[in-house]
Amino acid sequence: MLCAHCAICGNLQLKRIAPEHANSFGAPLWRILSIPAFRCIPCRNKFFTLLPLSKDVEDTEYKIAS
Repeated sequence: MLCAHCAICGNLQLKRIAPEHANSFGAPLWRILSIPAFRCIPCRNKFFTLLPLSKDVEDTEYKIAS
């Protein structure tokens, strides 16, 4: 898969979130490098990824208002 997906359930429906909400082992490094953070809608897994969103999902549809 060459698009962003959840590592737990494989879902492609992701919501972009603020990097402060995603906690992982390398989270401070990912935040410094400005890597986008996402949340899987069904399983609520929060993660960082460099992969682009699927073309089937519009980025504006799942963005959190800031």
